[in-house]
Amino acid sequence: MTGSRIARSGFTTPTPVTMLSNVDLAKASPSTISEALRTLPALTNTSGTQRNSGSTGGGQSFLNLRGLGASRTLTLINGHRFVSTNITGSVDANLVPGALVERVDLVTGGASAAYGSDAIAGVVNFVLNTRYSGVKGQVQYGLSSHDDNHEFLATMTAGSRFAGGRGHIVVSGEYFKNGGVPGDARDWARAGYQIITNPTGTGTPDNPSQILAPNVRLVTSYGGLILNGNGGTATANASFRGITFGPGGTVGAFNFGSLTSSGTQVGGDGVDNGIIQQINRPLERKSIFAHALFDVTPQWQVFAEGSYSEVHSDYINGPNVHNSTAAQTAYITIQRDNAYLPVSVRNQMTSAGVTSLTMTRWDLEDGLTHTDNLNKTLRLVGGFSGRLGGSWKLDGYFQWGENRNTNIVKNTNKIGNFALAVDAVVNPADGKIVCRSTLANPSNGCVPFNPFGVGSPSAAALAYVNGDSPAYIRTSQQVAALNLSGEPFSTWAGPVSVALGGEYRRETADVTSDALSVANGYKIGNQQPWSGAYTIREGYFETVVPLAHDLTLLRKLDLNAAVRLTDYSTSGTVTTWKAGVNYTPLDGIRFRLTRSRDIRAPNLNELYSRGRQGVSTVRDPFKGNATVSNVSSLTTGNPALTPEIANTLTYGAVFSPRFAPGFQLSVDYYDITIDGAIATVTDQVALDQCFAGVASLCTLSSRDTAGNLTSFRSAPINYSRLRTSGIDIEASYRVPMEALFASWKGRLTLRAVANRVNHYVTSAPGLVTRDVAGSIVDSQPKWRGQAMIDYANGPFNATLIGRYVSGGTYDVSRSAAQLGYQKVADYAVFDGQVSFTLPALGKDGQIYLNVRNLFDRTPRIAPLAGNLAIDTNPFLYDTVGRMFRIGIKAGF
Repeated sequence: MTGSRIARSGFTTPTPVTMLSNVDLAKASPSTISEALRTLPALTNTSGTQRNSGSTGGGQSFLNLRGLGASRTLTLINGHRFVSTNITGSVDANLVPGALVERVDLVTGGASAAYGSDAIAGVVNFVLNTRYSGVKGQVQYGLSSHDDNHEFLATMTAGSRFAGGRGHIVVSGEYFKNGGVPGDARDWARAGYQIITNPTGTGTPDNPSQILAPNVRLVTSYGGLILNGNGGTATANASFRGITFGPGGTVGAFNFGSLTSSGTQVGGDGVDNGIIQQINRPLERKSIFAHALFDVTPQWQVFAEGSYSEVHSDYINGPNVHNSTAAQTAYITIQRDNAYLPVSVRNQMTSAGVTSLTMTRWDLEDGLTHTDNLNKTLRLVGGFSGRLGGSWKLDGYFQWGENRNTNIVKNTNKIGNFALAVDAVVNPADGKIVCRSTLANPSNGCVPFNPFGVGSPSAAALAYVNGDSPAYIRTSQQVAALNLSGEPFSTWAGPVSVALGGEYRRETADVTSDALSVANGYKIGNQQPWSGAYTIREGYFETVVPLAHDLTLLRKLDLNAAVRLTDYSTSGTVTTWKAGVNYTPLDGIRFRLTRSRDIRAPNLNELYSRGRQGVSTVRDPFKGNATVSNVSSLTTGNPALTPEIANTLTYGAVFSPRFAPGFQLSVDYYDITIDGAIATVTDQVALDQCFAGVASLCTLSSRDTAGNLTSFRSAPINYSRLRTSGIDIEASYRVPMEALFASWKGRLTLRAVANRVNHYVTSAPGLVTRDVAGSIVDSQPKWRGQAMIDYANGPFNATLIGRYVSGGTYDVSRSAAQLGYQKVADYAVFDGQVSFTLPALGKDGQIYLNVRNLFDRTPRIAPLAGNLAIDTNPFLYDTVGRMFRIGIKAGF
């Protein structure tokens, strides 16, 4: 049983566990395990191929229980750790061999005493059928009703006994490819909803400081837009604002639309930055898994296991932008003698006494900046298990794993080269256009860049100003574990069970890049090299003690307790523990309670990273909450970090009344408080808190002499407290149809899972305490739920699944006087599947049609800020729309 190291007949862990069979997963989503798990209320914040997740990640899916972060959710395979597939220490759930998954167990409470670090939010354990015999395969094709998101899946699995039945081997391979969804492929995306500054706002509920508006655009242009002149009088300088350049450098007047601020406008000629990145990023995955076991004796067994995978995704980041005072995204300065400057503009500058112009431009030429991410993972495991005599069992294993990630940001500006190339002049010696720098250094190789109008830069200029910023990341993991369990004695109430063992783990990371990245020479990317390692030594003890049995109102009473001592090479020794009680007063009702102390150690990236250049889009409260885009942002590591400490309380009841055979209901309350939570103050929070008077956070942002934001820089610290509490509800009912209607055949299955978030509070010294329960922008709606109705009759099976997200406040941190958009409505979608069993295709033969989002519901408008804006929250709402999948399975 996941959640405990003790396995004995009749024992149920007091920590709540949700189980999903492989059949349940396939009905929720037959394509990927992570997509199926995301339909569960506790896992809706799981990341994946949804857009706006920066230039790292590469479409991997990191499970995230309760929105506490993927790094606080421990992912296991058959109870064993898996090598990290990301520099942050998380595991891509889609690398689990889906064709062999027998069930998935979700421990929705702290489990560090049983499994060690990272299990603060809980554990997701994939239980594999490593004794499969036969041959089976699956082929599936899918596409959306909008004729995109084209998808192909193929799996093949074979297993057989050998050596007279003493041995068994199984091999499973999988190939998956998804073409993604372009950024402008949905009406809701093209609508361009964003939160903007209200130019006439008075800061009252009737006329708030910010509003939600459609067709929001950034004040910039793909062909170039003059924002102001320099060197002349204020009037003269301002007279150049709004000059824009069309194809071939034609001069025109820019339409600033309405509700225009320094950064945004509604309508007009601005750039819609909400349709640039893909709504769903393309992804290709190849994987193979093998497991072999051999009975050395009837009591002792050895096994070996290996897996290899490649995950590739090439996705859009955006254009090379020049629209801020930050060095990475700096405005273009156009000198009066620029050789490409249209004559009419130069003459106007001369007449006005203006010496240079400040221009903003988003470059479309040579394609958009995009990230080519290739992730390779190799994992090898060997181990043994056996009986020592009586009830005593011993098992152990050694694991070695390695992940190699090649992450290349392609077609990004070389900042130095661009600055030289855009400053083009006429060579007085021969009348040719050259870079100004070439006049002093003829051999510098500079190629002049014409910024006036889309398509104006030459191919040679684009090759000179653009390049690829690489990051080469290698992480490795070694794990050795030994576990002993048995029943040393019995009390009058039953046998006492114990489990004890030890574990050693070593994690390493090595990150390299190129010389220009080290010098921060690219517009984005700029991975800084670093390396680091740590080791962990652990020992644990767990027991189950029966306290009562078959007494009046004490049908069963068990105590489950565990303690683990963990020694980190980076931060010393930490003790975790768990104490839980199962109480069954009567048949059909069981009460459970667990109190635990859990930990999460900082991962290698949090400890040792030297940073990677990114960009942020924020509201600047010092500028009337004006939206500021593409501000340089760098986060580095902090080797002084210590483990987080969490205190978790869960209690609830499980009902399975005799008068309703097949019915079960569980209701559990949880309360998780994390002290010393490792967190990096987000750029937006840093600004808001600085504005509120927290002087220490003002150091995280930099500004120019005019007060414009130029950069952010931060590092993780053990500074905050995070507390979340709520209620989990799960109900199921299985009944033959003839029990309901005498003439009906088949079986009906009903299942519902729901979660209510009571509180989700962040606090820290000097910061404003925030409870974001019910806040849509924080991905914490009050209620989330999933309900399923399934009907099976002979070879026919039909399933209908409903997914629900409650409405709430768009952003609880902003009042009605600050923001006019307050309420987001409830949201529900339905998924369905029909399948037919075909004996001609063997024991697993089946054809099926799965339709996700049956009624093609569009997501709620709930804009999120990031490196580029998006109209909705992709963690809560369906962004693809109706998705068809048809497949066939065969097995012999």
